[in-house]
Amino acid sequence: MSNRTALAAMAMLVGVPVADGRAAGAAIAVNDYEVGGVEVALLSVKRISDGTLTVKWEYRNTSGEPKRLGESFEGMGWSEPFSLVYHAYLVDARNRTKYPVLKDNRGNLVAGKHGGPGKVVVLAPGKTLGTWAKFAAPPADARKISVFIPGVQPFEDVPVSE
Repeated sequence: MSNRTALAAMAMLVGVPVADGRAAGAAIAVNDYEVGGVEVALLSVKRISDGTLTVKWEYRNTSGEPKRLGESFEGMGWSEPFSLVYHAYLVDARNRTKYPVLKDNRGNLVAGKHGGPGKVVVLAPGKTLGTWAKFAAPPADARKISVFIPGVQPFEDVPVSE
């Protein structure tokens, strides 16, 4: 284990704050996933200087058995490694605007990829899996956003950090 990894692990155990002011491992909110024994923790919603928002979240297997994530995803082919993020989006209720995950100039999502060639990701007992996605940023006056992640109840009125 590297020194950096060991320090991060110790920080989580003792609740040392990290750069955004929350304790390491802390979540903005946690909701149950569509697969029993798995929860989704929303970690950050941050406005980036390039005109985007980066949203980070993790899947937590709280059970004693492996769990299959992404089975409800209906995409095929190139989109399967994006099964956990493909249908995510943000809603700015104030401006009545929906923001899908951004795509690069080749049409690929600007987001985390998971698993191998298939859409299903197996999460081992007691383990977590982090992911992220980039979205176009709402106007600067939009201080809160709702985050919609497939298989999870919406995270509503989430503050946007700068």
